[in-house]
Amino acid sequence: MPTPHPTVITVIQDGQPLEGASIALIPMESTNSWNAGGMTDATGKASLLTLTKYDGVVPGKYYVIVTKNESDKSKITPPDPETDPQGYAKYMDESGKEQLASYDLIDPKFGKISPTAETVDVVAGKNEKTIDVGKAVRQKR
Repeated sequence: MPTPHPTVITVIQDGQPLEGASIALIPMESTNSWNAGGMTDATGKASLLTLTKYDGVVPGKYYVIVTKNESDKSKITPPDPETDPQGYAKYMDESGKEQLASYDLIDPKFGKISPTAETVDVVAGKNEKTIDVGKAVRQKR
């Protein structure tokens, strides 16, 4: 495996750091098969990992994919299976039947590879890029 180099992506939304956004780097060159990714923290920064376990990113050109989603189910707390086994069983049975809405919290254009997608050139040494995803959205998927 080629040597990965420290790479930090910062995501800004509405002028503020965006916590909980998922970042994926997809190689633009067919000779590079080293995907990388990470999740932004409270400061909007994601220190990327190659193949989810190696610190840094292998040098090359990448598409930058940024997503953040939520579903209605994420707002429902399941009953504790230890203290309420019947309630938990009912929750599990019903959750498989429901069709819960899912929402993009970032403009969906940032979650696709396209001619206008964000890109980053990772080089030897430290790499940093800031991506402004614009205004907050809550768009049904």
